[in-house]
Amino acid sequence: MFGIGLPELIVIFVLALLVLGPERLPEVARMVGRAYGQLRRASEDFQRTIRQDIAAMERQEDVGRNQAVAQELRERFAGLEEIQTTIKEHDTHG
Repeated sequence: MFGIGLPELIVIFVLALLVLGPERLPEVARMVGRAYGQLRRASEDFQRTIRQDIAAMERQEDVGRNQAVAQELRERFAGLEEIQTTIKEHDTHG
């Protein structure tokens, strides 16, 4: 958690107790806890949004690649259809 160990937490707690006093410390701790929770939720929402956007971009790239492959196949098969038509015409006349 932020690279803070137990000794550092104890020092922070003692300083907060000295500065805020025993009456205000619980109130401030709750405020800090709520703020941390809100920040964490916002961070998770942001990460989820980024992951969803990346997935949508990847799907769009896949669609583009698939369309390019489909176009290439249509072009290649168009040549085959012409050959088939020519062969059929030749068979019916020959």
